[in-house]
Amino acid sequence: MRKFFSLVFFLPLILWVCLSCAKSEEKVETFIEINKLEEERLESPNGWIQIGPETFELVFKCYKNQLGEAAAIGTGEDPDTGESVEALIQGFTGRPYVGLLKNGLTMFEASLKETLDISLDDLEIKSGPIFWQKNIDLESSYGESAGYGSFFIKCEQFEKGLLEEEIAN
Repeated sequence: MRKFFSLVFFLPLILWVCLSCAKSEEKVETFIEINKLEEERLESPNGWIQIGPETFELVFKCYKNQLGEAAAIGTGEDPDTGESVEALIQGFTGRPYVGLLKNGLTMFEASLKETLDISLDDLEIKSGPIFWQKNIDLESSYGESAGYGSFFIKCEQFEKGLLEEEIAN
């Protein structure tokens, strides 16, 4: 009789513990899947830069300074060669800048002799036509022509923190 009572009492308890653990594992797996999807969304390209015939899709972090001027830092790969690509875009009034560094060697920048039009519309940072040059000599403003292009960035949000700290790192 004692064995029967023990079996009747402990069997439901053991089943309850097992089912609870299974449900917890499902919740943990669901949580992990949601986190992976969120990471993939954060790492998927949210902008592009076109230089002549080449288009680079990049993952950008967007920033605003205290005056509401936008800036963005992007990273990615050249789709043809797999080389690393980094971009800096500053839409600061009076000193806009667009630069792209390919594989740590070749620097593409907007021509210093042409007007650079960068605009911020809600969560989008974009440019008008850009005359790209590579390896610009700052003293003479001369660089090799790389063609025309533009860029577009769709910001999910504007990061908090000092932009200067990000650029320095």
